[in-house]
Amino acid sequence: MKSLHPNWFFSEIPDLEYKRYILLAYLKEIRHDFNETKLYPSLSDLVYHYRNLSSFQRNKETLFASFPSEISEVDWKNFHIEFRKTIGNDELMNHLADVVNFSLPEIRKHIDEGKAIYDFIEQEIEFAPVGILPLYKNDGYMLVRNDYKPEIRVYEYEVKLFENETDTFRAVHTQYLTTYKKSLANTPENIKIDITRNRKKLPNPATFEVSSTLNYPVEETIIPIAKRLLMTFIN
Repeated sequence: MKSLHPNWFFSEIPDLEYKRYILLAYLKEIRHDFNETKLYPSLSDLVYHYRNLSSFQRNKETLFASFPSEISEVDWKNFHIEFRKTIGNDELMNHLADVVNFSLPEIRKHIDEGKAIYDFIEQEIEFAPVGILPLYKNDGYMLVRNDYKPEIRVYEYEVKLFENETDTFRAVHTQYLTTYKKSLANTPENIKIDITRNRKKLPNPATFEVSSTLNYPVEETIIPIAKRLLMTFIN
């Protein structure tokens, strides 16, 4: 996926057509991913840029104060120095307003498209526990399969706590472990037993089966949706 710098809309030259070109080229890559039902990181990236532009609209005066200045006058008698912006306030703000006003609806449109794909796939995916679940569910395994592939992929998951200055939140970290071939012997229950026997880390692991009748990309779509379904189930 083609990336978009966080400061793309006010960095480099103040040219509206150029900024439109940058954004539309980026959104073309996003649309290509969505056409292949690859939701991540494209969807989360879109949300980030939408919030970034929305934040600018709310705090544009503070942002302007951070732009480069040059000395305009020195009062040696009173030891006072005056500065002026290297780009005029009206000129700069009008340019940024034009870029943001063009960009927000375009990004919002693609977010809505990605969310519609997400909602459809989430409804189609089946997420269910395998066997009896332990009380502690913050560590365990996910068995991922779909009807188009002769395999079952196994991922270890861990729910981690993250903190910032204002809040504490949880996120799911996953790691691919191994793959089993589909067979009458390799039922979800038997795979869970085999994993537990070979990995002593979790004696009675929480295990979930993630299944789909359609062929979606695993890393870009199935796993991110499964993480959210897991958090919903645990909560």
